[in-house]
Amino acid sequence: MDRDSGTKGTNIYFEEAPKAGDGHYLDHFLGTSDVWIRTVEKPAPKPIKAEEVKAGDNRWMRVALPESKEYSVDAYGKFGVYEYGTKKVLLHYYARNLSVESHDAMHELGRAEQMDLDLVPHDHGGQIEFSLLWKGEPVADRMVFVRGPDGLRENVKTDADGRIELKRPSKGSLTLRSSVEFATPGSEDGEAYEAIHHNITLVMPFDSSEANNE
Repeated sequence: MDRDSGTKGTNIYFEEAPKAGDGHYLDHFLGTSDVWIRTVEKPAPKPIKAEEVKAGDNRWMRVALPESKEYSVDAYGKFGVYEYGTKKVLLHYYARNLSVESHDAMHELGRAEQMDLDLVPHDHGGQIEFSLLWKGEPVADRMVFVRGPDGLRENVKTDADGRIELKRPSKGSLTLRSSVEFATPGSEDGEAYEAIHHNITLVMPFDSSEANNE
């Protein structure tokens, strides 16, 4: 998920990389995904409908952003059964675009309570702490993949309290990815699976001048 300054919107991708692609996986989510926008003024989740966007051979989804400069766009979609080698899993995806400039806004919008899986930021001055939560409870010993400005690449495991700590970037965006998996077999639309996998991506911009141009 990223911000589109040209249309004052947020783009939602379902690709192998965080950018527009051929939309091969998009059909699993169009018309079935849940998207919410929250602001400090209106913190209760407001469901909205994402529209399909096409550009050449690429397809993705987009939602309009509120007038407020501080907001959270939260999305959830169930992909269905996917085969990893010989193992079939039921995939769920969660994505967030959290744009906040103040400590109070991060505190108010940091937790997306309507989503089962969440990455929640906490402001500690020059550091940002993130908590990985499953249904409100911390998830320990899970890898969080961090990408950021100036080639930042870190892979950090959550501690016993489900937390990691990162240095606050002076500009650009942080992208964090993580997941939880449960060895729970079942069936979805007549197709059997062996486990359930939940994936989350959180994008947080830290360049305030970019946000002001939105």
